[in-house]
Amino acid sequence: MARGNDERAKARERLLRLLKYRPRSVAEARRRLERAGFPPDVVEAVIEEARARGWLDDEAFARLWIRDRLQRKPMARSLLVRELRAQGLPDGAIEQALAKEAADWDEAQAIRELAEERLLRYQGLGLDPRTLERRLYSFLRRRGFPTQAIRRALDELRDLPK
Repeated sequence: MARGNDERAKARERLLRLLKYRPRSVAEARRRLERAGFPPDVVEAVIEEARARGWLDDEAFARLWIRDRLQRKPMARSLLVRELRAQGLPDGAIEQALAKEAADWDEAQAIRELAEERLLRYQGLGLDPRTLERRLYSFLRRRGFPTQAIRRALDELRDLPK
């Protein structure tokens, strides 16, 4: 029995070290503890303890992820969902977090702002208009935005007075 408690204490310490660097999803924490070689029963016990103490909370993790992405690296809602699923988050936690953090986020406005910022970076390169538009389009597609929304934003940019 003492050996099991010792393993659990080591797993708890390992999890606390991981959480010291950044928040983690439940799935990520589980993967990291399993990869460290802790037995499945110890991993589950530590995960449940961490959830009960509020150390692991998938919805809070998702809200933080969304807030960070929308501020630092705006992207389409669909790409946000894909990233959160890759973190192992359940759809329910993702939807709740999106409802709280991205409810009033204006995707069209984000596309325009990103296009304008990128346009400023490209201005000194002497690119012809077609190359410039192709690069802007590719950049916005990599951020997951829908083609129609990108086309509208690029058309609006084209119509702006120079």
